[in-house]
Amino acid sequence: MKKEPRYPFVNRMTKTQTALGWCYLPFHILIFPVLLSLYAAFSPDTVSATVCNLVYFAVADVFVLLAMFRFLRAGFDALLDGLGFCLVTLLCGLVLYYFLAICASLLLLPFDSLLDSGAPATERVLELAATDYGAVKAMSVFLAPFAEETLFRGVAFGSLRTKSRPLAYVVSTLLFSLYHVWQYALVYQDPSCLLYAISYLPLSIVLAWCYDRTGSLWTSMFFHMAYNALAFSMLGAL
Repeated sequence: MKKEPRYPFVNRMTKTQTALGWCYLPFHILIFPVLLSLYAAFSPDTVSATVCNLVYFAVADVFVLLAMFRFLRAGFDALLDGLGFCLVTLLCGLVLYYFLAICASLLLLPFDSLLDSGAPATERVLELAATDYGAVKAMSVFLAPFAEETLFRGVAFGSLRTKSRPLAYVVSTLLFSLYHVWQYALVYQDPSCLLYAISYLPLSIVLAWCYDRTGSLWTSMFFHMAYNALAFSMLGAL
């Protein structure tokens, strides 16, 4: 007899919230970044790149709060109900991440000649942090995970998870990974930038796994926040 999971996955997002989320995803991934880039290009002295990024995530967070508040509240209650299990999942997720990160680095080895530096998104964060460290850290640790987890895990993974677990992992992982690199492939007119998506696969898989295992989006959200905070602490030591 197959053993049922301790905390079976439950999609707490309503059909209306799911529909709103899927409508907002293309805007978040494609349309809004292009609009902000065009604005910055035509008005370079009006606002800084940091401000543009803050606006980008602030708008997403406001949308998430307005459209998904009850979903987020239900997920937080689920976190509290299984707090110990969620904490263990976070620790196991850390181990799983480092294992997958090693695998991803091995996958990237054959492309070393094409990849001359670090991931463009990481390089961009380093560039912004050099002048606005506090603002960029707050954006990366708090604003970005809150919006991204709700959209990529809550909407994309959650809505597909009830239909097909493998499909939910594949779609949410690819969306999240390509989301971090497609703009650079376009701006630099260099398709090889898309290869950097491989480096985001481990984090994306672990975040989906945390949500899948606990049924609370806040588990993956806190993992994402902790991951970005750790990355920034390493930047501060450089």
